[in-house]
Amino acid sequence: MSPPFNPWGPPRPDPKALERALAAAHAELALKRPVRRWRSQAVGLFAASAGLALAAMGVLLALGSTSGALLMARAPLLTLLLSTGAVCAWGAMAPRGRGLRWVGVGMALVSAALLVLTRAAPRGPSSLPEWVCTASHLALALGPLVAALVALRSAAFDPLRAVVAGLSVGTVGAFVGELACEQGPGHVATYHLGAWALVVLTTWALSKRIKPRTYAP
Repeated sequence: MSPPFNPWGPPRPDPKALERALAAAHAELALKRPVRRWRSQAVGLFAASAGLALAAMGVLLALGSTSGALLMARAPLLTLLLSTGAVCAWGAMAPRGRGLRWVGVGMALVSAALLVLTRAAPRGPSSLPEWVCTASHLALALGPLVAALVALRSAAFDPLRAVVAGLSVGTVGAFVGELACEQGPGHVATYHLGAWALVVLTTWALSKRIKPRTYAP
């Protein structure tokens, strides 16, 4: 005889539902998927953008498109951009990195302001359309963007986490723009920072749509 119904008690679990959940858990464990630690994911995300930026710097130096004197003159700002990418990558992947994420946002805002404020007036008209800088920045960000999306799948979607990951990805374009472009501050504010903002928006939108591998915080 079944016990009397108690409307105030907790609902009784469905044995069949419990069996299905247990079977799904066993199947997931049987896959034996390798688990990547968040620290290695953070290092990989930073290496994807910083490595590409440094490689592009080497190519520009080899081609004579930039000079050692220009590199030394902009070294403090270039170092700040790399530091911003590192802090943002670490904050995006850290499970309890909300405070660090806001630090990364602050560093990105400071970097963006300095990119405009420290840019000298252009020496002359450019032979290329201004939008070429935006297109090149977006193209440079493609590889790091893929790395960011793969890393972001290891946790539940969080808007701030996605934004900070996008800020880390966008540093590669800002870094190369400091070496390859001689246009003025208005150009930087519109076409360089505009590209950085598009990278952040794209990272946020795509990471929201993809299905995470886990729903860890």
